[in-house]
Amino acid sequence: MSTQSLVSGEISLADQSPVHRVATYVQEHLTRYVHELTDLCAIDSGTMNKPGVDEVALYLAGRMRGLDMDVTIFENEKWGNDVYGVLQGTGKGIIVLLGHMDTVYPLGTAAARPVRVEEDIIYGPGTIDMKGCILSAIYAIEALQSIHYHDYAEIRFLCVSDEEISDRHSKDTIQQVCTGCHAALVLEAARENGDLVSARKGGAWYKLRAHGHAAHAGVEPEKGSNAILELSHQIVQIQRLNGWREGLTINTGRIQGGIAANVVPDYAEACIDVRFARTEDRVALEQHWQELLQNTLVPNVRVELEIDPDGRDPMECTPENLDVARRAQEIAHELGFEVHHAPTGGISDANYASGFGYPALDGLGPVGGLDHSPNEYMEKDSIAPRAALLAGLIASIGSTGH
Repeated sequence: MSTQSLVSGEISLADQSPVHRVATYVQEHLTRYVHELTDLCAIDSGTMNKPGVDEVALYLAGRMRGLDMDVTIFENEKWGNDVYGVLQGTGKGIIVLLGHMDTVYPLGTAAARPVRVEEDIIYGPGTIDMKGCILSAIYAIEALQSIHYHDYAEIRFLCVSDEEISDRHSKDTIQQVCTGCHAALVLEAARENGDLVSARKGGAWYKLRAHGHAAHAGVEPEKGSNAILELSHQIVQIQRLNGWREGLTINTGRIQGGIAANVVPDYAEACIDVRFARTEDRVALEQHWQELLQNTLVPNVRVELEIDPDGRDPMECTPENLDVARRAQEIAHELGFEVHHAPTGGISDANYASGFGYPALDGLGPVGGLDHSPNEYMEKDSIAPRAALLAGLIASIGSTGH
C-alpha cells in the first residue's frame, strides 16, 4: 500500500508525501526535541521514586494538552501516577500508543549522568528506555497536526509508571485503554540493528522455597535437615529443563538461605525466571515441575513453589501482528529505508496488549541500546525517520479501521 493512499484528499501530495512531511517537521524541530529530552532525563524517575515519576507525568500531560488531547491523570498512592491522553479525529481506526515513564535508575543518577550529545549519539539515563521514545511519539502527533491530518477515530496515548517492575498496578488500565482498538503500537526502542519487534516471549517468575531443620553443624549435624542442599538439588533439576520446549529458558537469578556456616540451614529460597514462546509451554513446565518437586534428596525437607501472579503471556506473531509489521515495512520503504521485524526474549507492555487479543507491534521508538546501563544511548539520526514511521502507521490504521 502506498503511503499516499493513507491520507485524505485535503492534503496536497504535490511536493512530499505525508510521512515525508512528518520526517521533515521532526528534523526541523530536532534541536527542541533534544532540549526537551534533556529536561525529561534530568528528572530521576526510577519506579520507586513517586515524586520523580509524577513530575514526568505532569510534563507529559501538559504536552498532550498542547496537542488538544483530553488528558486524565490516574493518581496512585504508592506508585507514580499514570497519564492518559485521547485525541479525537474524523476517521475510522482507534490506535493505542503505549509507553512507560519509569526507569531503573536510583535517585541521583540524573545529576550524575546528565544527557550529553556526542556526534550522532545521545547518552543519558532514560534516553531510549523510554523518555526519548515517548517524546518521539509526541512529535509524530504534533507533525500530523501541522499538516492538518485527522483521519483516525481516536489516538489513545497511555504512559504508565510501573513497567520496570513485576508489581504492576496498570494492567487493568492497559486493558481498558486497549478495549476496541484496532492496533496497539508500543513505543519501546527499535532493536540496535533497527528491527521492529513482532513477537515477544512470555515471562513468569517463581520462588522456590525449602524448609528443613536447624542443628549445630559440628556437634550434632545428623539432627538437622539441610534446606540449602535440597534447594540446590531442586535447582539443578529445573535448570536441566532449559530448552525442554523450543524457546524455553530457565534462569535461577537469586538464592539465599542459612544464618551461619556452623548451622545446618533450616530455610532457603531461590528466585527463578522462566521465558517461553507459547503459553502451553509454561503450563506444561509447571505441571512437570510439580512432579520434580516430589523427587527430593534430603530427608525431612519440605519444598514449595510460589508463582508470581504477574506472569505475562507471550506476544505471538499472529497474522494480525504480522499485518501491522508489513505495513510498517511498506511505510519505511516509502521513507527510503528498510526495516525488518524479529522476535525477542524480553517482555514489555506489548505482551499485555497482545494477550488481550489486539494486534500489536513493538520497537516503534528511535534506534538505541544498552538500556539499564551507564552507556544507555539513542541514535539522533533515527529520531525523525522513526517518528515518521510511527505517524505513517497511525495514518494507515486510522484511515482504514483495520
